[in-house]
Amino acid sequence: MMLTILVVSLFGVLEIYSATQEKPLYAGAWRNQLWGMAVGLIVMGLVMARDYRIIVGLAPYLYALGIVFLFLVLTPWFGHTVNGNQSWFKVGRLQFQPSEFAKMFTLLMLVRYLSDVRERPPSVRTVGTASAIWLAPTLLVYLENDTGSALSFTSFFVAVLFLCGVRWTWMATVACALLLAVVVAIPSVKASKDYKAQRIRCVFWPELGNDKVCHQNVQSEIAVGSGGLTGRGFGKGTQGALGFVPEVHTDFIFAVAGEETGFAGSVLLMAAYLFLLLRLLQTARQARDRTGLLLVTGYAALLFYHVVVSVGMVARLLPIMGIPLPLMSFGRSSILATFFGLGLAMNVRLRRFVNG
Repeated sequence: MMLTILVVSLFGVLEIYSATQEKPLYAGAWRNQLWGMAVGLIVMGLVMARDYRIIVGLAPYLYALGIVFLFLVLTPWFGHTVNGNQSWFKVGRLQFQPSEFAKMFTLLMLVRYLSDVRERPPSVRTVGTASAIWLAPTLLVYLENDTGSALSFTSFFVAVLFLCGVRWTWMATVACALLLAVVVAIPSVKASKDYKAQRIRCVFWPELGNDKVCHQNVQSEIAVGSGGLTGRGFGKGTQGALGFVPEVHTDFIFAVAGEETGFAGSVLLMAAYLFLLLRLLQTARQARDRTGLLLVTGYAALLFYHVVVSVGMVARLLPIMGIPLPLMSFGRSSILATFFGLGLAMNVRLRRFVNG
């Protein structure tokens, strides 16, 4: 598991270098990513050094800290807007994205609360309390105009509720209500001039899309398609390196990987992520207690969401939502939060045979 994490992370550094070598403004991005990896490994080691139940016990304090930072980032004094999203906390040279850490802190808080609940199925009060824990940070992130990250909170929320035995009739009712809402909203999406609606049209109704808004979708699709079977070769890509695909070293890093390594390289990369997900599910199944089960399964759901959405939007299968590809996309906040989450999962695995 650790070997896979390191290989994917180092592959990401290579692709970041390839994507930014012709861009002086981002020339040192690959070095910063290496530093982020180094710090991430230290964080992972610290997380693995103590029993995961001790870390879960700190969840109320971490959750409160995350809420405070999510609130501060919405203020003009601390919030910094990047690409239309006011999701960056900035004071002097200190800059990070609180939502990346808030995901993990919210998961820890949900696990802390639900691991002590023994009723099955859980009562309305239990589900309501868990929903309140999930809703507070989700709304704050949504107010940052970061819809993709706000939706990511739902991935692990649904996963842990499912494991807690929520009535299937409740989940089916919510699913049907969401499906009905989508059907009702389709005419409005087709007619709306809202930027997010245009992003959706670029994928599902491209004939109604705005060429300027759809530019990134088209160019990323061209980049992935131009890789062919075996790719153009490292450093020989054109769509990303020459700037046709914006934000190519962050949310669209898979476009560079697809162009340079082709279908074969993309399949190997997806196989690496699949291995990590299967390993996480195996770890959850072997966890010594309910806390470990909920924690690892929740994180597996979050990782799955990030990979599917990130790759899907690059391949023009999903609307662009600004979701980083775990371990590969440039961004110290993302990689630190990812190493933190994977460290917790390996913590559970290391202690699966420990009693008490």
